[in-house]
Amino acid sequence: MIFNIDLKAILIAFALSYGAITLVLQKITFALLTALLPDTPFYGFAPVFLVVLFLLFPPVLSGYVVAKLARNRPQLHVLLSGLLGAALYAIFSKSNALIWSLIPLVLTWLGFAVFVWLNKRH
Repeated sequence: MIFNIDLKAILIAFALSYGAITLVLQKITFALLTALLPDTPFYGFAPVFLVVLFLLFPPVLSGYVVAKLARNRPQLHVLLSGLLGAALYAIFSKSNALIWSLIPLVLTWLGFAVFVWLNKRH
């Protein structure tokens, strides 16, 4: 552990949220788009919804999971997970890498806020 950072929690949350969930969303996307016929009213809406889901869900899940798994200093772990997500979005963005990399930074903290909110209720 470097500076008391739980790298295992960060890697597990990152692999789960950006790896496994992305594969599941990809399967759902292909199933949904093949099931919808071009003349149905939801055909034009489905790709937009799925793109938004691909962009929003993995960072929020990553923030929640890394905060749950971190043994100490969950805020630091969430920040590191958000930075990894920002790097991933910046690498794979075709244009405006700075704007795309802000998405996971903000949404990872949203996942942390959900974690804090759920823990305060108990």
